[in-house]
Amino acid sequence: MNIIELFEKAGIYAENQSGFNFEDTVKVKKQLEVERTNNPNLDTNIATNLIAAMNENPNELLFISNNRILYNFFAKTNHSRNRFVSDLKIDESKLDIQNFIEKHLKIDLEAYFDEKISKNRFEELDNFLTVKEFLPQSSLNKLSTKLAEKFDEVLDAIEKNAIDISTFTFIKQRSFYDLLSQFKSVENDRRVKELLNVMTSTLVSLDIKVVYLNPMMLAMGNYKPINDDLAYTLKTNKDETEIRTQKVSSSSSSALSTGGTIVMVIIVIRIILLMARCSQ
Repeated sequence: MNIIELFEKAGIYAENQSGFNFEDTVKVKKQLEVERTNNPNLDTNIATNLIAAMNENPNELLFISNNRILYNFFAKTNHSRNRFVSDLKIDESKLDIQNFIEKHLKIDLEAYFDEKISKNRFEELDNFLTVKEFLPQSSLNKLSTKLAEKFDEVLDAIEKNAIDISTFTFIKQRSFYDLLSQFKSVENDRRVKELLNVMTSTLVSLDIKVVYLNPMMLAMGNYKPINDDLAYTLKTNKDETEIRTQKVSSSSSSALSTGGTIVMVIIVIRIILLMARCSQ
């Protein structure tokens, strides 16, 4: 449990709240005792830290309690937009919010990053990063490193001719390149270019290309590189792949349509012959 979860369960939030009082402190202590009846090993420092935050960093705590994405994430809730005050004026800098999260909520944040990266849940991470400006840079750096390591695993596997199709399906997920764009850099440009080069080379078998190449080209078009030439290449590849895919789809539909017409003609002829026999 983190301090925002305890904040939520203690029922401290109030609409248009501008600060915290002694009654809020009492609520925190009472709720901690309730939680400890179910979990005796619960760290009592959670209540101590929440009370300290209410006293020392009330504006940062108020900001998080009124930010839908941050609050729902840390409180592990799913409150609707109506629950949050969109016009709340809090005079705190982004750096203040970052420092507050790093001090009190960093463990939960980085555990979430680790889980989503390991499960290839890139879209969820990318959506969460709409509040990237309020997250501590040290945590974002760790996420960026883990993403780079995941990419390097693919490149290393291809180089060693040990690629496992079931392991590296994420290279054909658009959400992977959307997330990678959050951390675009010269190094990530290099990784994308290297992957593109090896996947179109003779190093990769035809079987793997059949499964990966077209979806990867389409997905890779979502990456927003620093290098303009790479950006042009990715866009061109995506556009050409879409055209080829549409042509193949159109040809298949046409073939199916022609085949269907032939079948219908055969059926009609058989019905006519059957009717002719019956009339005799």
